[in-house]
Amino acid sequence: MRPQQTEPAESTRNAPPSGAIPSDLAGWFEVSLPSVPDAPAAARLAVSAWMAGHVSETMLVDAQLLVVELVTNSVRHADAPADAVISVRARACVDVVRLEVDDDGRTGSIAVRPPDLQNGGGFGLNVVERLSARWGVDRDAGTRVWAEIAFPPAD
Repeated sequence: MRPQQTEPAESTRNAPPSGAIPSDLAGWFEVSLPSVPDAPAAARLAVSAWMAGHVSETMLVDAQLLVVELVTNSVRHADAPADAVISVRARACVDVVRLEVDDDGRTGSIAVRPPDLQNGGGFGLNVVERLSARWGVDRDAGTRVWAEIAFPPAD
């Protein structure tokens, strides 16, 4: 799947969670972190605390991995000043959990590339592509990369 270049319609993005989604996940979860090497681990812990016990273990692990990859890309590639901040947001919508990572980066390509097995790199967006129902980039002010994880179908 290619990344979407715009966000979904406001009515879709802000749709109220269905009765199957715990009320504890209603509304936006948000945390701001300094753009430092341990930001991915801090983002993982924050998202885990918000989601744990409210979603399946598989969905929790996927969300943890996605947020680590997105925050790692922000730390490595945003070309932000030393005092830069990364914002991590999440929300449970009708049929997905949406994760967003914002930074001040305004340049550079955000695209899936083949993994570099010799020198490393190129794995992050491949992971995002694999785990997400869909994902995309918004560059209106800085960079926002978002990914959505689908809730399993109801029985």
